[in-house]
Amino acid sequence: MTTMLRAAFLLTCLAWTGPALAVEIAKVSLPGKAVIGSESRDVALGFDCIPQSRTHPGLLYVTLSVPNFEALETRFNFDAFHGPEGTRKPLTEITVAQAERMSASGHIGMDSTSFVLGVGASLRGDARDLAKIRPLLAAASAGPGALRWRQESPRKGDSPILVTVPIAAADADRLKAVLAPCLKGK
Repeated sequence: MTTMLRAAFLLTCLAWTGPALAVEIAKVSLPGKAVIGSESRDVALGFDCIPQSRTHPGLLYVTLSVPNFEALETRFNFDAFHGPEGTRKPLTEITVAQAERMSASGHIGMDSTSFVLGVGASLRGDARDLAKIRPLLAAASAGPGALRWRQESPRKGDSPILVTVPIAAADADRLKAVLAPCLKGK
């Protein structure tokens, strides 16, 4: 099982059983704007930190929630990212101070109208992906500035999703407070 699939699996399990496992998930959500071809729409970026503990390896994760995704399916292949069978190609580029290419996985949101793409890493046993995402989120929490997410589709001819999320000083402070336990380390 690849490390991204393991991270997505852990996040899914925690969403279903978090209270039973007594694992606290710290989260910040920031609004952004996405451009897909000629269309523009509001999106949300979620930043998650599950601190490492004796019973949990910890998880650092960022998600992109695209509302009304079904209206875009002719221009962007969301199905290619869905679930464990989804593409593992590094089609995601996130830029804060520098750009990093990663693999995203996805699922239909709890509201059944949004598609959620995510990249993340376990804090234990996932050094390669953690080395990519930790500096990006540390830079975002240093703010003010902007985070840019470029999501390519594996289907030829599709438009990429281009997202910009402004990070004000107050947002950076919230990110710093929530992500701090997961940003510690090498």
